[in-house]
Amino acid sequence: MNYELVWHYADDPAHGIESEPYIHFWFMLRFPDLPPGKGHTANFVFNVLQRPESTRQGISVLRRGFLDAVPFSKSKVQEFVEASVAFAATKSRDEALAILNEQFIYDDLDFSNEFADDLLEADKLLALIHDAFDGVDRQGGITLHQALVIDDYGTQEELEAAEAYDTEDRWQNVPESDISKNISIFNFLDPIGFRYYLPAYMSWSIKNYTDDESDCSFFTFMAVLPTVAPRDVGLGIGNAFDLDNFINERGFTSAQIDAIYRFICFMAIKAEFGMSEDYYAATKKWRIAAEN
Repeated sequence: MNYELVWHYADDPAHGIESEPYIHFWFMLRFPDLPPGKGHTANFVFNVLQRPESTRQGISVLRRGFLDAVPFSKSKVQEFVEASVAFAATKSRDEALAILNEQFIYDDLDFSNEFADDLLEADKLLALIHDAFDGVDRQGGITLHQALVIDDYGTQEELEAAEAYDTEDRWQNVPESDISKNISIFNFLDPIGFRYYLPAYMSWSIKNYTDDESDCSFFTFMAVLPTVAPRDVGLGIGNAFDLDNFINERGFTSAQIDAIYRFICFMAIKAEFGMSEDYYAATKKWRIAAEN
């Protein structure tokens, strides 16, 4: 296997911080024999425990993606990784990636094909969303422009004034320009506002993902999946995602759950956002919820 190894990220350790027990690493393999695009690179992440589980000198893999290093040395950890990659590189590319995925976390794995049987064509999915969410209103909830004020740490007066900009009374009539220009409102909406704007954003994303320069469709995709920062890959956040609570807080009906699940499948496959391990675990929960 012909490759180039690039280190993208490595923490400077901060020993003794209870809230940050890991030292995070991220490296990339580039395959010069393959053209740029999918498969040209492979990204791996792993964590070194701040407080080792062993007093034995050296570096050991405790479990996939988690290492002990006694004493800790960033350069020694990197040497360990580079030696592991060199050993794996004696195999074919696919075999090498599989071997490395047993020690480190291969972050480019894509599980989206597992949901291909649940994929709907765009027109059918749009109809499903329309029917499932038709009649949902935002009375008493945070509006789109109010969410922007909250994002900007605005005053109470600004918050109250912002509602006047949102004059429509159906989510189907939310202006497309408002949707495409304000891609991250879901972090600042209450459950009522979330349930109201979600179908508008999902519908816009299905229609516009091919020409979406603002990444609105990607942010909408992420709005219904757990928040997994790059530093948190491998910590099992997808498995821990409390979907029941997420659904109950927002009052989603069975039909709405099904529409959201189908939207996730569509974006993962048709929009080619893919399905990493954490999102795979969370999407399986959405599938189970949709089937019940």
